[in-house]
Amino acid sequence: MPKPQNEPRQPRPSPAPGPSSRLEALFRDYGSKVYRLALRCGLDPEEAEDGVQEVFLKVQRRIDTFRGEAALSTWLYQVALNTLLDHRRRVARACRSQAMETLESGELPGVSEAEPPDEAASRLERRQVVRRALERLPLRFREMLILRDLEGLSYRDIARVLGLAQGTVESRIFRARERLARELGRMEESL
Repeated sequence: MPKPQNEPRQPRPSPAPGPSSRLEALFRDYGSKVYRLALRCGLDPEEAEDGVQEVFLKVQRRIDTFRGEAALSTWLYQVALNTLLDHRRRVARACRSQAMETLESGELPGVSEAEPPDEAASRLERRQVVRRALERLPLRFREMLILRDLEGLSYRDIARVLGLAQGTVESRIFRARERLARELGRMEESL
């Protein structure tokens, strides 16, 4: 049987022949990483699951756009980050009133009965302070910190995910860390 003349230089990431089994393989390999990214983008666990589903549906529709110029994981992070940030914006609009109701009810989500109340309150307060400080950063800085410090991506991979020069990524991460430190300092002073 003759070989086709225009074979791709780098094979598509298809460990199995069918589209659904290809998606299953991608989900098996990257699902938990995308879920962690969703949580770090500020989605709660339930919304993170919805966001992950949205990411992999988009990946399934767009897998043919993967050209093999970068690692599959880099391409996937780019799709995931853009999709999750869009998802978060939609969820944030819908959840603002729900968050106010929770605060007004006095419930403290994430508090364990085994943990002493003062330690639980302190831990929750620190987590909320850092989250608020991150949310006050411009998106271009916030996404850099999430990808580098929380997801552990290299500067090169972040540059590919965001379509920026590596030097730009390095300088933005440096500035983002400075701004986060200043923001945390301001918030600490106000306590």
